[in-house]
Amino acid sequence: MNTQNEEYRQAEEGMIDIVGLLIDYFRTLRRMWVWVLILAVVGGAVSYIRSYMAWSPQYTASATFTITAGQSSGDETSGSYAFYDNSTTEQMVTTFPYILTSGVLSKRAAEAMGRDSVSGRISASAEENTNLFTLSVTDMDAGTAYETLQAVIQCYPDVAEVIIGRTTMQLLDETGIPAYPDNPRDGTGPLVKGAAAGAALGLLWAGLVTVSRTTVRKKEDFQTRAHMKCIGEVPQIAVKKRSKENKNVLNILNEKTDPGFEEAIQLVRGKVEYSAWRHHSKIILVTSALAGEGKSTLAVNLALAFSKRGKRAALIDCDLRHPSDRGILGLEEGIGLYEVLNKEAKLMDVLLTGKDLEMDEEFKFCFLPGGKATEDGSRLLGSEPMQRVIEAVSEKVDYVILDSAPAGLLTDAGVLAQYADSVVFVIKRDFASAAHIMEGLEELSESHVHVIGGILNGV
Repeated sequence: MNTQNEEYRQAEEGMIDIVGLLIDYFRTLRRMWVWVLILAVVGGAVSYIRSYMAWSPQYTASATFTITAGQSSGDETSGSYAFYDNSTTEQMVTTFPYILTSGVLSKRAAEAMGRDSVSGRISASAEENTNLFTLSVTDMDAGTAYETLQAVIQCYPDVAEVIIGRTTMQLLDETGIPAYPDNPRDGTGPLVKGAAAGAALGLLWAGLVTVSRTTVRKKEDFQTRAHMKCIGEVPQIAVKKRSKENKNVLNILNEKTDPGFEEAIQLVRGKVEYSAWRHHSKIILVTSALAGEGKSTLAVNLALAFSKRGKRAALIDCDLRHPSDRGILGLEEGIGLYEVLNKEAKLMDVLLTGKDLEMDEEFKFCFLPGGKATEDGSRLLGSEPMQRVIEAVSEKVDYVILDSAPAGLLTDAGVLAQYADSVVFVIKRDFASAAHIMEGLEELSESHVHVIGGILNGV
């Protein structure tokens, strides 16, 4: 029984993997559809041009005859005549390829036209059980095809007489000079085939990308590709563009935010809090491997989740190159950490409290915005004023959340790690490669900071 259950479980996991792979493929295809379209257009265009350049017209001129064998004798019946005529016709068709291969007919026809050789293709056929015999000549030029046919008609009886004896060829019908080619120019077929081949190549490419990508796609990939445990999965939430009349921001204080998003954030908060308690962590760094993985959104909401549970939490926007936490909280631009570090403003003048943010008085939350964007983030974050800022803020709260620039791209996260007790690494589903993730973790490893785990964002 246990063996059967194990086999059933393995089969079920295999089915889930296949379904997951198909889902990943269609997601990849959704991102690569432009390339599939480009390959289809290029394939169709190349096929059409090749067809256009390679096309050469083929004209066929033909003539149909009745065949009469030898001379008639008065004592033979008409049925006998028909039998001999039909047999002679079949014999003419059978021997025609040998006559043509020998070169005698082609040479005689060329001499009759006053040329060195015959350029067209000569063939013969017969209607079964009849004495109807058809000669055909196919050539790139309609006039040449007809001229060659007339020469063959003139020469063929004399050439064939040696093999099958005396025959009489009575002309029934001929095409004359062909007016239209046998193969009219048609680019539709090659265009469709080329486009289909290009699209198929694009679809195959998307499949290879899906199979070969070393991104984190599910919770189980954290250990094998990110070498850390997954502490939570956050769903992908579509956010409409904000307007002056309607600030649609993605944070758990916004009533319009999906309940599933807040539930996921609270689950993450619970695991982070438990780890912080075990390792005596107070300052928690939130970062990611690459930009665009949603680490700022999760940092803001993690801080809000702590405050919502009655903890005193502070959020510091340390991504001085691209400060974005103000927007996530629905605030307008203003001064912040940059001005404090450059001694252009005092900490207490820019540190926003829950009251400043029009929150409930019992909501113990404070926020230090990033301020002016700068490319000199690493130098400022590693300065003594930054250390004093963190010390001053941490004295007032239970937890400090540091929102850092991506660790896989910049050194800012590595600089901030020296102040942090623990790190939460945000990984967007099927986004950053395992190599980028490991580069980000290596940047943090020099400070020997404790890694709580990773958050899978956008599931």
